[in-house]
Amino acid sequence: MVVEGVRMLEEVLDAGVPVEVLVYDPHALAGPRGEALLDRARRHGARLVTAAPHVVAACSQVDTPQGVVAVVERSPAALSDLLNVAGLVVVVADRLQDPGNLGTIIRTADAAGATAVLATRGTVDPSNPKVVRATMGSLFHLPVVTAPAEEAVALLRQHGVRILVADQSGAISYEEADYHAPLAVVLGNEGEGPDPVWRTVAEATVRIPLYGRAESLNVAVAAALLLYEVRRTRPT
Repeated sequence: MVVEGVRMLEEVLDAGVPVEVLVYDPHALAGPRGEALLDRARRHGARLVTAAPHVVAACSQVDTPQGVVAVVERSPAALSDLLNVAGLVVVVADRLQDPGNLGTIIRTADAAGATAVLATRGTVDPSNPKVVRATMGSLFHLPVVTAPAEEAVALLRQHGVRILVADQSGAISYEEADYHAPLAVVLGNEGEGPDPVWRTVAEATVRIPLYGRAESLNVAVAAALLLYEVRRTRPT
């Protein structure tokens, strides 16, 4: 995947993710921080390529390039390898379309102490550059896996994982739900909500009350409220 910017590449190196090639404008990385980044990347086996500013900008996918772009290797994990974790909390992003939403959910899941994020088939690719930027580095610290919904349901049930589905028409308020682990919290498509396959196996559907005239909450905001409620109700 493509990663841009000094801070994001520092996160990549902190996580031990291999950097294949790093293209940079020497003027943009002049100074102690930039030099330290290049030194770390070199020691980790990255191929360093100097380039003119317009060349780095042509490699960039942001409006204001930061002078450094890298291709990094990220080996996908398998969901089955992540389900035997104590205190399991899996966040399921079901067919989300907006890369900013998925990236924010990954970042929030990391902050709230979730153990993994599962993106079902039909969800925007977690390696999409806009998703990567929105995670602010959390993509490199938290396992993010992809799987078809039917396969994910079968694996979660096989491992005894309780499934809660966030739904504005849910039967109970999110403040009344039972969040004990192992747990999967399902957040559905921005327009259509969760795939019906999740509703058929859910232990409960939970809603977040709306007190004004808004029809719904942004899915990433809903994820934040739910995941911090999970954290609040868990034993310390």
